[in-house]
Amino acid sequence: MLSKKPWIVPIPGTRHLCSLKENAGAADIRLSHEEVDNIDRTLDRMPISEVFCGSRILETGRQN
Repeated sequence: MLSKKPWIVPIPGTRHLCSLKENAGAADIRLSHEEVDNIDRTLDRMPISEVFCGSRILETGRQN
């Protein structure tokens, strides 16, 4: 998410110090536009959990 837009700020939650350190280290990772696009394409092919209503927001703003 940090590579998407400069105003997007993920707020990770954690219960363990080791996870907090890992989350903080993510700020040092830099992804190319190609890497972000590859991740997005992969995520688009994955089914969404029913927890999130199983709906996907399309680029046109419609949900399927």
